[in-house]
Amino acid sequence: MKKGQLRSLAMLGLSASIVWVLGCTSQEESKPAKEEITASTVFLKHKVADYSAWRPAYDADAARRTEVGLKEMGVYRNADDENMILIVWETDDTNALKAMLESPDLADKMKKAGVTSKPEAWIGKSLQGGMGTVFLRHKVADYSAWRPLYDADAPKRMEAGLQEMGVYRDVDDENMILVVWGAEDGNALKAMLESPDLAEKMKEAGVTSEPQAWMGESM
Repeated sequence: MKKGQLRSLAMLGLSASIVWVLGCTSQEESKPAKEEITASTVFLKHKVADYSAWRPAYDADAARRTEVGLKEMGVYRNADDENMILIVWETDDTNALKAMLESPDLADKMKKAGVTSKPEAWIGKSLQGGMGTVFLRHKVADYSAWRPLYDADAPKRMEAGLQEMGVYRDVDDENMILVVWGAEDGNALKAMLESPDLAEKMKEAGVTSEPQAWMGESM
């Protein structure tokens, strides 16, 4: 991204990048540079028969997630279907995560917990050109006040080639919002997010945190 674009993002308070944890490089030329370590944001979506029955089973399996290095960033429920779940994790080892997701034991536990759809998983990348699934997360002062204004702005999203895939609310903080879109053009999305008009509308709608955006790459 050009410097001018970065400055624009800073002015608008928009972040379209994942957090990168960088390995240090030795100052001594005789020593090899240390390997870069990347912390990836991972999204897992599936439907359950009954959230209240599924959640205790999910919480009871926390040791497995800790073992593979997953840090929980939130469990979200679709605002229009509270049994559609979107889980957000951060991990330094996507291979260990993939192995966990492919485990027959986990598949059996998910079935017993009432998972009724095939799970979909994405690794969050920085926004880029091309088609993909986009995740935008931010906090609002009041969901009930924010939602009508978000819905009223649908034509602008359609103009940017965005297809609505769901609005999710964190189960522990229902004013923490995670919006999921299908994007036809990542560059058009970037332009929309950098728009001063959008920044003003988000402020008026009560967005209170710096938005974070990811382009999801299917696992």
